[in-house]
Amino acid sequence: MVNIDNKTYKVKRENHYVTKHKKRQIILAGSLRKKNFHIKRLKKKDFGKTKKWPTYSISREGVIYQHFDPKYYSDFMGIKEIDKPSISIVLENMGMVFFDHERNTFLNAIHEECSEDNVYEKNWRGYSYCETYTDEQYNSTLELCIYLCEAFNIPRDSFGYNVYHEDTANFNGVVTRSNFDRDKEDTDLNPSFNFRQFLNDINEEKNE
Repeated sequence: MVNIDNKTYKVKRENHYVTKHKKRQIILAGSLRKKNFHIKRLKKKDFGKTKKWPTYSISREGVIYQHFDPKYYSDFMGIKEIDKPSISIVLENMGMVFFDHERNTFLNAIHEECSEDNVYEKNWRGYSYCETYTDEQYNSTLELCIYLCEAFNIPRDSFGYNVYHEDTANFNGVVTRSNFDRDKEDTDLNPSFNFRQFLNDINEEKNE
């Protein structure tokens, strides 16, 4: 059984839509903030009434937080046709970072400091560096995705990469936010995530 904390960061009814929809897709994304700062921000956004919450968050330590029941939906992606049939999972990660020579450290887009030990180097959508995901996050993400696929009859499948795919909205399985982005502005999940390994691990047919 997957260990899910559904109490610590549970949101109110006003932070999501309490209507059920058949699920066929899981969307993986990054918080693009340090630690759990994305949660702190969402708690204050729109005076605490925002409906932009993801269904789940996974900390860098691999702790899975459920914000609301996955049978419901929010405005996470901002497009009803995508949000209603999907379950969103946000991984705590600072996203793409750059080296600030004056401060002699790596910073993300809002100038939060990233430890050099966590920096991964690869050119991606105009950036050269990003913060890595942890092994604990990977394992929890895989475990949660398998659990949700079985619970909601979602195919255990994925593209196995993070670039744009024109049919992402109609894909049944696990995708990333960047799979939706034709304009190459979204950078999550970033290149440090092991997409090939995830495709192999999540694929039910390969594991039979």
